[in-house]
Amino acid sequence: MHRALAFVLLLLGLAACASAPDPPGTLAKGCQRERRADLRLQTSRNFLLAPVTLNGHAALMVVDTGAEVTTITPEAAAALRLPRDPHHGSVFLGVSGPTRAENVRLDHLALGRIERHDLSLGLGAMPPFPGLSPPVAGLLGTDVLAGYEVELDLPDRRMALYAPGSCGGAPPWAANTAVRLDRTRSGLVFVNAVVDGRRVRALLDTGARTTLLARETAQTIGITEEAMARDPQRRGFGIGLAAISIRSHRFDELGLPGAMAYNVSANIADLHLPGVEMLLGADYLGPRKTWISYTTGRLFLR
Repeated sequence: MHRALAFVLLLLGLAACASAPDPPGTLAKGCQRERRADLRLQTSRNFLLAPVTLNGHAALMVVDTGAEVTTITPEAAAALRLPRDPHHGSVFLGVSGPTRAENVRLDHLALGRIERHDLSLGLGAMPPFPGLSPPVAGLLGTDVLAGYEVELDLPDRRMALYAPGSCGGAPPWAANTAVRLDRTRSGLVFVNAVVDGRRVRALLDTGARTTLLARETAQTIGITEEAMARDPQRRGFGIGLAAISIRSHRFDELGLPGAMAYNVSANIADLHLPGVEMLLGADYLGPRKTWISYTTGRLFLR
């Protein structure tokens, strides 16, 4: 059986490349961008939820730049009567380690004017989202998102997807900061963030509702085990509902050059993800307008 490797980072409560900054601001003015989707987002517990249709049925999916593949919950697969895919399976690499899963076949996924057909989706359990209509059916991963220029206007709760590479990959608005992205072949994107004066390799992960620093990385920037033991503790859950222990710590500064947050709380936990020192989550992007140019490898913020 062929197994597709899926890197999925969903957190409740929750070999670096040097990022040389570009001059901030719009790099291409007056050109025409082809908008493929313009979606009104819902938010629940700081998760970003986009409206989709699955085989003609309305649903919501978590916008997850930290997931290599789009996944569906077992409950949604059962409700849609999706058949098992005997030829494919998935291995989700989450914060608590790898989780194996079966795949199912989906005939049709629509996201605005974007349509995808004959998909093999991994089955991934997620925490419940009670009271939402339509229901949350899974994660929207980079196998879909990385084919476009992605605009996230979280203050306005909107996401737009544009044709790849249009206008040189620059946003239609003036940015305060712009940094280069280190993109993997599957579409995951890393940035060089700064935490209390130290450069940290961070995965841009909109599926993590709160920013999370690896415990080992926290120790290298001077946060002792004794200091972490004094921080508030709780449990978080990843894909497949595996639980991890989280400490909430206050940092002097955290973020990207030109877009720093000060005196801010973020989480610390054991991260079983090689090469990942931090998940830069939806809480950091929340007050900002964000443009992810997958095709040109740049991130713009305002």
